[in-house]
Amino acid sequence: MMNANENHGAIQQHAMTTTCSTGEIQILLQNESLYENRIRELSTNLGVFQTAYSAMEDRLRRQAEEKNELLHELNTLKGLEKRVICLLDGDGMIFTQELMSQGQEGGLAAARKLTERVRQFISTSEGFEQYQLWVYLFYNKRGLLETFGRVGLTTVRAKFDDFMMGFNQAAERFIMVDVGGSKEAADAKLKVHLEDNIRLPHTYKIFFGGCHDNGYVHNLRSVVTSSLGHKLVLMPGYSDVAIDIRALQLPELRIPELFMTTKLVAPSYNVITTGPLLGLAPYYSKIDRTATCLPFSGEGQGAMARRGSLPSYKSVLQTPLTMSTRFNCPSMEPSEGSSESSEASEIPLRLPRLTPPSPPKQRRINNQVVNVPPPCTLFYLAQCRHGPSCKYSHEYILEAEHYQELGENAKKTPCKVTNEGGDCPFGDECVYGHSCPNGTTCYFLKLGKCKFVAGEAYRHSAHKTTFIFASAGMHRQPNN
Repeated sequence: MMNANENHGAIQQHAMTTTCSTGEIQILLQNESLYENRIRELSTNLGVFQTAYSAMEDRLRRQAEEKNELLHELNTLKGLEKRVICLLDGDGMIFTQELMSQGQEGGLAAARKLTERVRQFISTSEGFEQYQLWVYLFYNKRGLLETFGRVGLTTVRAKFDDFMMGFNQAAERFIMVDVGGSKEAADAKLKVHLEDNIRLPHTYKIFFGGCHDNGYVHNLRSVVTSSLGHKLVLMPGYSDVAIDIRALQLPELRIPELFMTTKLVAPSYNVITTGPLLGLAPYYSKIDRTATCLPFSGEGQGAMARRGSLPSYKSVLQTPLTMSTRFNCPSMEPSEGSSESSEASEIPLRLPRLTPPSPPKQRRINNQVVNVPPPCTLFYLAQCRHGPSCKYSHEYILEAEHYQELGENAKKTPCKVTNEGGDCPFGDECVYGHSCPNGTTCYFLKLGKCKFVAGEAYRHSAHKTTFIFASAGMHRQPNN
C-alpha cells in the first residue's frame, strides 16, 4: 500500500499534468484567431500570385506573337531591300499595237504583264519573290509618233499619250519618260542608270532592254568583266539581238506578247503609175488665195499612198518591202496649180526613213507667214525620191498638227487612178482624195472646172452615201 507521501506526490503530479494540458489548450485557443488570419492572408496571397501568373502567361504569349510578327516583317524588309530594275530603250522596245491602241487601259495592262513576267522569271530561275520592281523606259516621243504615222498606226498615234499615262500610273516606280529627239539621249540615260545601279548591293537583277543596239555592248561587257554579270538579264524586244550583245551569252527574258518583235518599217509604196512619179507644187484654189495662207503646201506630191499595205497590214509591218514592183495603172497628170518635177521619170529605190532626217539646217514652221519653199508632202507622208534635189523642203521640224494638216491638204488633190475610173489599190489609205471634199457645194463644180472627175457613178452602201462620178466632178450626195 502506498503511504501518505506517495499519494501526495501522485496527486501533485496529476495536478501539474492537468495544469499543463489546460495551458496548452488555452494557448491553442488563444492562437486560433492568429492562425485563421494567417490562413486568410495566405489564401489572399495565393490568389494574387495566381492572377499575376496568369497575367504573366498572357504577356509571354503576346510577346511571342509579337516576336513572330517582327521576325516576319524583318524577313519581308530584307526581301524588299532587293531591287529588280528594268531598263528599257523605248525606241527599240515598242509595245504591241494591241496594247497601245487601248490607250490608258493598255498602259495599265502592259505594266501588269511586265510585272507578272518578271516575277515568273525570278521565281522560276532564282526561287525568290520578295523584291521591289523599278521600271525606267526612255523614248523619243516625236520620233515614235512620226514612225507610227509613216507605217499607218493612226490609232496608236492618237492613243499614245493615254497609253503612257496608264503605264506611269500603274505603279509608283514605273517611269516612262520622253527624252526628246537629241541623238543618243535615251542611250545616255540607260547607260548611266546601268552603271549606277549594277554595283549597288541591294540591286538583285537588272533586266536590260536595249538588245537591238550594239552601242550598249561596251557597257554590258564592262559589267560582265567586273564579275557582276550574274545580275544582268537581257530583255530583247525584237527577235534579232545585236550580234555583239548576243556574244555575251547572258540569260534572256522575251515577252513577245508585250513588245513588237520586228522593227517598224514604213511600207515602201510601189509606184501606182507606169509613167512618171509627180512632185506637185502647192495647190491654192482661187478661193483659198483670198484667205490667210497656211504654212503648208497642200496637196499634191504624186500618186503615192501614205499608209496601208496591199497584202495585210501585219505582213507589211513585219516584212520590208522593195520598190521593184509596179502597178500597171495609167500615168498621173498634175492637177490645176501643180507642176511636174524634172526628175519625174525616176523611181524611189529605198525605203522611207523611220524618222525625219537631221540636216545641218533645221527649220521651224512659222504660222504667221507662207513658208517658202513649202514642206514636201511626199517626204513627210510617204517617200520622196528626189532627196536633196527636191524643189520642196525636207528640213522642217513638224508637229503632230502639221502632219494632220498635210494629210488634209493632200486629200484636196484627186487620186489619178480613182479620177480616171479605176480602183485605187490603197483604198481609203491613199494620200490623195477619192472625192471632192466640198461635195456638191464645190465652187469649181458650178464652173465645170472641178478636178475630181470620173466616168461613172456608183453607190457606197457601207457609208449610206452616193458617190456621183460625172464629168462635172466627183461629189458626195447623201441618200434620200
